[in-house]
Amino acid sequence: MGNSVMPPSGGNSPIEIVEMRKEWLGEAARVYQWYVDNSTATFQLGPTSEAEMEGLLFFAKERYRSFAAFGEGRFIGYGIVTQFKAREAYDTTAEVTVYFDHGATGKGYGALMVAHLEAWARERGLHALLAIISGENEASIKLFSRLGYPECARYREVGRKFDRWVDVVVHEKILD
Repeated sequence: MGNSVMPPSGGNSPIEIVEMRKEWLGEAARVYQWYVDNSTATFQLGPTSEAEMEGLLFFAKERYRSFAAFGEGRFIGYGIVTQFKAREAYDTTAEVTVYFDHGATGKGYGALMVAHLEAWARERGLHALLAIISGENEASIKLFSRLGYPECARYREVGRKFDRWVDVVVHEKILD
């Protein structure tokens, strides 16, 4: 793990975003596990396996996809466009998720990933994107708010982690 995974190619952007590959599942799990252990950004409580990450990052439906981010000479994070709900009426709505290595945050990478996810979603005819965020995750709330995702819902005390109740907020962006 760590620096063993290198970007597929060079480029001028501070990060390179490419479609996720299974060979990077260990790196994705490493990034995610830090948030499991140290934050309420995810409500997962225990260890994350590569098999579990595969279920989170790879989808049967072509409409949904995950992407890896490489920067600073290594795998630094990932972004996901995934199904919001299974009912057909929701087919043009998707959930977006972004996780970056805790040492690579605050550098604008999240905004680049969200822009990539939005462009990909538009190309597939998606209409609305939802960011479902822990109420304590101020960095993600600020990121999505700044990128045109106003808060549209708040679920009070729906998660319990680190012996406290945590809200969930939903931020939404209409693409067309």
